[in-house]
Amino acid sequence: MKTETKPTLANLVEQTNIPPSLVRAVVRQFGGWQSFCDSAPDVCRGGIDGGFNGFIYNADTEPFARRNRESIQQMAQEQAQEFGTSVTEMIQGFGCFRHGTKPTDSEIGIALYAGKDDGAGVLNALAWYAGEEVCREYCRITEQD
Repeated sequence: MKTETKPTLANLVEQTNIPPSLVRAVVRQFGGWQSFCDSAPDVCRGGIDGGFNGFIYNADTEPFARRNRESIQQMAQEQAQEFGTSVTEMIQGFGCFRHGTKPTDSEIGIALYAGKDDGAGVLNALAWYAGEEVCREYCRITEQD
């Protein structure tokens, strides 16, 4: 049986390897701690593309990805290394690219390292990636066996 506990933002930051600035930025993007806590389990069950505050419109997600690209880079590099793949291969494998054209290595590099997107949707995907990863960490630490 799982016991659900509600951590504080400080607990979440302390118990994850995600850069603290990115954890805080994701929580702010959701509209604050309570909104984040309410949304995180649903994001974990169905993905962030279901329409969550701060992560719906490109007008919100692209500036978020630009502002937080260094922290997103760090998280992506660490995760890709854990998976034994390159950052670009990992990003090309994101579910949001499943039904369309996958971005090229160049498009990913431009978005990830220069904060620009020429319409490939990479900045949006990076924002969703950050949001989903922070939500996963929240769910991991609140659902204990």
